[in-house]
Amino acid sequence: MKISIQFRKEQNAMSTETRESWSGKLGFVLAAAGSAIGLGNIWKFPYITGMNGGGAFVLVYLGCILLFGLPLMLCEITIGRKTGKNPYGAFKALQLKRSRTADVIGVLLMLGAVSLAASGHYGFAVILFAAACLFVWLGFAAVGLISLITAMLILSYYAVVGAWIVDYVYRSFTGGLHFTQVSEAAGAFNHYLDREPGRIVAELIIFMVLTAAMIIFGIRKGIERCSKVLMPLLFFLLLAVIVRGVTLPGAKEGIRFFLNPDFSKLSIAGVLEALGHAFYSLSLGMGITITYGSYLRKDENILSTSLWIVALDTLAALLGGLAIFPAVFAMQLAPDAGPGLIFNVLPATFYRIPGGMGWFWAGLFFLMMTIAALTSAAALLESGVTFIMDQFKVRRVPAVIGTFLGVTLLGFLTCYSTNHWENLPGIEHFVQNVFNVRTGSWFDLLDKLTSNWLLPLMGLLTVIFVGWIWGARKAGRELREGTHGLVDENLITWLSGFRGEPRYMEAANSGLTIMTLWGILIRFVGPVVILAIFIQVITK
Repeated sequence: MKISIQFRKEQNAMSTETRESWSGKLGFVLAAAGSAIGLGNIWKFPYITGMNGGGAFVLVYLGCILLFGLPLMLCEITIGRKTGKNPYGAFKALQLKRSRTADVIGVLLMLGAVSLAASGHYGFAVILFAAACLFVWLGFAAVGLISLITAMLILSYYAVVGAWIVDYVYRSFTGGLHFTQVSEAAGAFNHYLDREPGRIVAELIIFMVLTAAMIIFGIRKGIERCSKVLMPLLFFLLLAVIVRGVTLPGAKEGIRFFLNPDFSKLSIAGVLEALGHAFYSLSLGMGITITYGSYLRKDENILSTSLWIVALDTLAALLGGLAIFPAVFAMQLAPDAGPGLIFNVLPATFYRIPGGMGWFWAGLFFLMMTIAALTSAAALLESGVTFIMDQFKVRRVPAVIGTFLGVTLLGFLTCYSTNHWENLPGIEHFVQNVFNVRTGSWFDLLDKLTSNWLLPLMGLLTVIFVGWIWGARKAGRELREGTHGLVDENLITWLSGFRGEPRYMEAANSGLTIMTLWGILIRFVGPVVILAIFIQVITK
């Protein structure tokens, strides 16, 4: 027995010693920023901004990023670095013993499942009941496991959108997107979705192969090396598109719409949507940040790296708006076209640009979108790969191949059901009767399940865990490592620029510090706000 215990200890020590790590701060920041900077920044953020009045929505979104997005990111990175494990293993290691709170949450989830079943939403009731059972069985380790499942579900349809973008890169440079009217572009896109599923499947495989190639060589030689090339290229392409857009006649109206706040156009629903998107755009609640944080060295400054990630992510969202709205207004097209803004409005926008170079600017834009999609997809895939490697002691290459095959096969369903259910008659009958969903598609179902239900729920449970179960004090000790006292600075003196001034040194360890503000946000403010988001999206 003693020999067996000693062997396990030695095995665990070996796995810790051989675990990879980022080469430094730059590699981690670029990789984590790449995971956050995806289609949510360049596609979703511009169109929801257009639908919610422009500049006022942008200001609210920035506030939500700082007050709620950043604190939750600090929680996830801290969990990952402390344990050096995948999300499931991390929560399992930190909960230490059976938590009564987890049992209470399990009971509440069961009551929610009963309520959903009573209202006819049987499918979502079953999912919520399954989550409740996991909580009763695993405790808070269920948060990590559900986060991983969420990441794989998101990747299965996110990669399909990546396939569309790959297709549009090809069509742009070959003259296949020569549309002068939005109706023409919309008709061609709908035909592509409905009549060419086989083509989408082939492009999905191409996109997933590119994604797998980014991570198959590991953290330093794969993800980090690719991020150091792709992220600067992404921002270069963004700036190139912006320069061309803002120089068009009439572009000033687009800039004014995007940056000039008009709070009369902002509703309560818009504020809640800004909260939800701040949460979504940083890739929180899906295990990515915990996974990447698990490869972070102890001497790295979590606060400064998180600030850099948030800054780059926010900058990308703002630049995405500047790349789109000036050109859209210059061509006198509608900025509130919703999800169709990218695939319907922009092709017509680019090909109406004077000079006969519309194909080039369209190709450049969709190439930029491809890079953004690949860096985020690689992070999602890495979450699943790390879980398999940690829990089942599998080497990286077979873990990548297995995860690649599983996600790609699941993605086939999305390829055949994007606009409607016609191509999936058996599944259509099941979904309509079990989930009580009469419209939409498999794509819509997965998007609703993950974005509206699972992500807010996992974010809520994460801040509860860090603030109350693991404990803000223990989490704070981990956060302090590598920060060189920055988190204990008086917040007022730090923000005012008087940090280190002798006459203010007495106040440095008193009053409201960055650490205490973080504790307040994750223990009280964060849970209330995220719960509000969750209630808002499920009752919409």
